[in-house]
Amino acid sequence: MKKTIMRILCLALMSCAAAVAQSTETVLYSFAGMPDGSYPSGGLLFDAAGNIYGTTTLGGTHCQGNAGCGTVYELSPALGGYIETVLYDFCTTDDPYTCPDGAQPWGGLVSDQAGNLYGTTSLGGHKYGTVFELSPPVGGGPWTETVLWEFGKAKGDGLGPYQGKLNWDAAGNLYGTTSAGGTKGRGTVFELSPISGGGWSETILYSFSGPDGATPYYGVAIDAAGNLYGTTNGGGIKDSNSYCQDGCGTVFELTHLATGWTEQLLYRPTGAEGARPNSNISIDSNGNLYGTLEYGGGAGCFAKAGCGGVFRLVPKAGGGGSKQTFLFDGQADHGGNPWAGVLVDGDVLFGTTYWGNNVYELKGKTETVLYQFCSQPNCADGSEPLAGTIVSEGGLLYGVTAQGGQANNGVVYSVTR
Repeated sequence: MKKTIMRILCLALMSCAAAVAQSTETVLYSFAGMPDGSYPSGGLLFDAAGNIYGTTTLGGTHCQGNAGCGTVYELSPALGGYIETVLYDFCTTDDPYTCPDGAQPWGGLVSDQAGNLYGTTSLGGHKYGTVFELSPPVGGGPWTETVLWEFGKAKGDGLGPYQGKLNWDAAGNLYGTTSAGGTKGRGTVFELSPISGGGWSETILYSFSGPDGATPYYGVAIDAAGNLYGTTNGGGIKDSNSYCQDGCGTVFELTHLATGWTEQLLYRPTGAEGARPNSNISIDSNGNLYGTLEYGGGAGCFAKAGCGGVFRLVPKAGGGGSKQTFLFDGQADHGGNPWAGVLVDGDVLFGTTYWGNNVYELKGKTETVLYQFCSQPNCADGSEPLAGTIVSEGGLLYGVTAQGGQANNGVVYSVTR
């Protein structure tokens, strides 16, 4: 069964400067489901040759009783378009919970200098997800998968990595989050380090307990000093609204001290100005942090939940926290419930909204809708852009929609700006 997560729908216009641009969308690839994949929800990755890599949460040739266990795919530029190749088809047992190689990858991919790809699955391994590596063939043949870590084997380990991608530090360690598990069961931030002679070791850097955050869906950003930044979708300040009963979420920083890693809460939404960060954190050249809030932001939306928006955190001079600015309130006609964060390109931000089905540009506090996808089932141009965008050297924006396309299994698209 598809794990489509439905979010609260925005129904009324909210006050914010906005415009609609006439950008052009091109569908680069439309997924068929079986055998090439279905429901792409993670971000894309380019290599130096212009090939595009990504994951589909469902589809493939295995686990057909569960709508497929997902794939890793490559789109290679060809005359007149792109050619898709399935690099890996998850699950050798057809049971997503017991697949030794992992199942249902929600997040995007990262790569190393040798061209190996790294990602996570939400299920499989020891039932609770994996970190995997895909290595390109030498002299032809298929790509090879290696499971680097199986979550849940040890007490206090993380469980269920979700939509965030992994991140590297300069020493070659991988960092990520799990949406559950840890000592309090509210999620973790973890580090995987290569072991001399082969294999990887895991260290839980932080376990969330609720007031300090809960349920981190996305990964962590790393600054030049090695500090980690991320969001939690729950925990923090509780609110009587249904979407904040478990807390309105947090934005956190983890700093490595001689005594270990310590957490500082940079932002705890209250619901009125926004709630439930569902986002990667982006860092600009001045050290400001950007992300998206799924709900909140003012009255006028369905059940007064709010349509969410985009926030900026500016470090305070001399330390001691950060100043929050709400850059954009989601709107019913220009999109709401943004997921995945924003792409920072100089002084311009780019992102997508789940409700409203659009790709937007944000300059200061002025939003421009670059492209709005069809909101009906089986839209040829795509529907439900869960992931953010990436930009090519030519200036086009690239992304995925979880549904729509020729078979309603999602598309990979580009949009002019």
